Amino acid sequence: MTISESERVGLRREAYDLKEQAVNLLIRVTPVDADAVQAMIRARSALFEVWTILCAPPEDEEDH
Repeated sequence: MTISESERVGLRREAYDLKEQAVNLLIRVTPVDADAVQAMIRARSALFEVWTILCAPPEDEEDH
């Protein structure tokens, strides 16, 4: 599936915004439960990975 660069930019923006929302939730969860904090840290890391992947130029499908 090929998407346009503008669609990739939109997806990067969404991933970034979700990562920022995860930080806000992490702050609120911190005094409540240590296991929830660890889960939020993992979730934020995963969202950062999504953002990073979307920042890389897509592979050319003809190279496969």
